[in-house]
Amino acid sequence: MQIGETKKRRAIRALGTLLLIADLMFVLVCGAAQLRTDLDPLVTPLSAYLTGPGGEYVRAAYYLMALGLLGLAWASYFATSAAQRSALAAILFATAGIALAPVAITALFAHTPNEEAARFLHHIAALITFMCLCFGMPLLSMRWRRDPRLRGGSAGVVLAWAAFVWLWVYVIYHGLPSGTMQKVLIVLILAWLGWTARQLLRASRSP
Repeated sequence: MQIGETKKRRAIRALGTLLLIADLMFVLVCGAAQLRTDLDPLVTPLSAYLTGPGGEYVRAAYYLMALGLLGLAWASYFATSAAQRSALAAILFATAGIALAPVAITALFAHTPNEEAARFLHHIAALITFMCLCFGMPLLSMRWRRDPRLRGGSAGVVLAWAAFVWLWVYVIYHGLPSGTMQKVLIVLILAWLGWTARQLLRASRSP
């Protein structure tokens, strides 16, 4: 194995580990935040937990996840065989990572003269994050489905398409509380990211 290839595998392993840590921290921190007694977890969207008691930990989880998504953009591209690589998927994940941090930052401007502008930017950044992830996930999963080193069963494909479909249900259908529908989408994304991190770690060990 060439030295350059060794370094690439180490980078993929490091970024896969970062994504896995970010995913687990997001699950633990944001899951714990649902225990707040001042907010109804079935009705309240996750962004409401960015401020108030424990808000600093939720914001930290967002920032760490933003780094994890940027790492995913690079690692997923180079972990994929040359014939199956998708620059579009990498761009989508990088864009999601860049957009996620402002989702957390803009929450800090509540009850300030810039609240309206911050709320608009928050909405746009959150929409970009969800859209980029839910389009990038099926694209990458289908490429990996055809990659001999990254075939991991159908779990990733199912999760990716489930998130894609649920995104449109969330946008179009309003028969359930918005907080519940949003959190179902987030759970699907987090499950896919956990699966993806494991795939990256496995790819970094493959000959």
